[in-house]
Amino acid sequence: MPQPTLTASKAGIAKATIALTGKSWSREDLADYVVVEGKTLQKSISLQTVNNFFTGNRVKRQYFVGICKALGLDWQEIKKLNTTTSPQTSLPNDNPIAELEQLNINHNNPFIPQHGKIDDPRFFFGREREIRWVFQTLNCGSSVAIIGERAIGKSSVLQAIYREAPHQLHHPRQPIYLDLKNVCDENDFYGALCHKAGIETVKGYLLERALESHRLLLLLDEVEKMTWDGFTNQVRGQLRGLAEGNNAPLRLVVAACTSLDTLFPDSQDKNMTSPFKGICIEETLKQWDEKICREFIASRLHAEWLILVAKPVTFTEAEIAGLIAESGGYPQKLMQLCYQTYARYIN
Repeated sequence: MPQPTLTASKAGIAKATIALTGKSWSREDLADYVVVEGKTLQKSISLQTVNNFFTGNRVKRQYFVGICKALGLDWQEIKKLNTTTSPQTSLPNDNPIAELEQLNINHNNPFIPQHGKIDDPRFFFGREREIRWVFQTLNCGSSVAIIGERAIGKSSVLQAIYREAPHQLHHPRQPIYLDLKNVCDENDFYGALCHKAGIETVKGYLLERALESHRLLLLLDEVEKMTWDGFTNQVRGQLRGLAEGNNAPLRLVVAACTSLDTLFPDSQDKNMTSPFKGICIEETLKQWDEKICREFIASRLHAEWLILVAKPVTFTEAEIAGLIAESGGYPQKLMQLCYQTYARYIN
């Protein structure tokens, strides 16, 4: 007997997309987090099943419910209504605007995500000049350090570089992104690096030998973690060695809140070369200026992926000026303030 299937509605897919972005998950992450309840407990599902869900294709009922639970959604609100649905819950002419309003119009707020890195290209905005400079530097044979205050957008820029690397690098390199917040110590770092590179976990000369045939672009987020207990100058020194030279196995892009020479003074105290000195050219991320802030607000209010509603929201000139002034040009702060303003309109 064929298993029952469900299909997500257009408004349901939009709602699920917003929930996915709010958790800062990729579709691969979602597939790993899904738990399917049945005769036996199944943890994780295939990426293809998740893609079917988001493209409006049929998905087995148990997988459909598991995806919705992982996203914190009511699956009955996400499913596409069919002809057998009771009159009390049916929608006239499958109207997407009416369907959205029945679900909860607040989920149409375009100012998301409010926290964390932006890894969905639809929601990434600005920083074209900085990203162009990063690839120019990488293509000249140097590594890069992205320096900036917290919540200025360093992680989001790293994600953009990760996505664009296959198209922007003159000499192909496999991009590897490592968030050091999730790495415990030096041994854990080597394990994560080797796993991402697809080689056996080694370090020292064995790592150098294992990477002879590899060309990697290593993106390190929260590099401050390397100053904590569990990390020594040895691992930073090896990164330097692997990144030196035109044909080096590694090219680095690291993100930090302060200059690397300030961040890693231990090498200088021992009369050694600072681990990233001379190989990482620094680029400082600054706040958005008024022009970029205005362009961002306009782009979100008229985003192509925004679900149509009967009365589109617009901000007044006074509101826009106030939002820019209060945010100080900090992207995350501006996002949060715009979200609150938009929510007042739709609520």
